[in-house]
Amino acid sequence: MILTRRYEAKDRAAVLAIFDSNLPDYFGAGDREWLEETLDDPDGPAFVVDVDGVPGAFGGYEIWEHYDKALLFWGMVARAHHGSGIGKLLLFERLLHVATSAELATRYVTVDTSPQVSPFFQHCGFELTSVWPGGYRSGMDMHELRFDLAATSPADLTVARDAALARCFAGSTAGRP
Repeated sequence: MILTRRYEAKDRAAVLAIFDSNLPDYFGAGDREWLEETLDDPDGPAFVVDVDGVPGAFGGYEIWEHYDKALLFWGMVARAHHGSGIGKLLLFERLLHVATSAELATRYVTVDTSPQVSPFFQHCGFELTSVWPGGYRSGMDMHELRFDLAATSPADLTVARDAALARCFAGSTAGRP
């Protein structure tokens, strides 16, 4: 069973385990404290994707009140689920939520990420807007990307989310009788 739902305090240990499963390839050890702060006091809605009742992905977004944008935070998938489609499911669930439920109507959704993950977002319709050499404290380059909600519709985002969910279900039943 695959289900996207709001993050709850009871998910904390599972989310930290998701983070730990991605060390050192996707995050630095020093980022864990920042994640813990986010879990204690999120700046906006946060979500998990449950796989058979266990959180397998986590991420959220915050609205920047003085700008016409939302910023995605902590999009991560447990290493055991990389390539399963739940990352794309989480991404489109968050985009759809911004488009339909954000407290302030918002045009752009932005994200900063590593060069390694940037192609995933570009494949999902994000535009690379800048590259910051050494932009993270770890020394890793930072890619900033944006998604223009005005260039799509909630219906299109729903179709993309549902396609990602269908891929997850297809993958979760592969090889089962």
